[in-house]
Amino acid sequence: MAYEQYDNVNLLALAIWREARGEVCDAQLGVGCSIRNRVNHPTWWGHDYRSVILDKWQYSSFNPNDPNDTKYPGDTDSVWLQCLENASLVINGNCPDNTDGAQSYFDKSLDNNPPKWAATMTHTLDLGRLHFYKV
Repeated sequence: MAYEQYDNVNLLALAIWREARGEVCDAQLGVGCSIRNRVNHPTWWGHDYRSVILDKWQYSSFNPNDPNDTKYPGDTDSVWLQCLENASLVINGNCPDNTDGAQSYFDKSLDNNPPKWAATMTHTLDLGRLHFYKV
């Protein structure tokens, strides 16, 4: 699907919803903050919300063949409404970084086979089921 019709808030909300809809609010905010940390420190992963979120292979829920790539929330989905609020807080700077500068994260379900990049980064904290890391 093309994401041209999504503004920054809705695209970030979709990323939060796809990546952390089953997580506690702090973990959802952490996903948003880690994306904002990438935007605020542009490098190979992109320079704005659109390029960071849609960069190939960075967020599994936007990867082709990932089951979440075809999932969209309903307008009355209460978690979607929370993700929209969280995305607004993050983008408008009304949410302090609760990840201690993290730019990446992975789910605890991968603990027995963590991503290779995790060994090269510093673990900052865990929020919900997510481990957060920074360069």
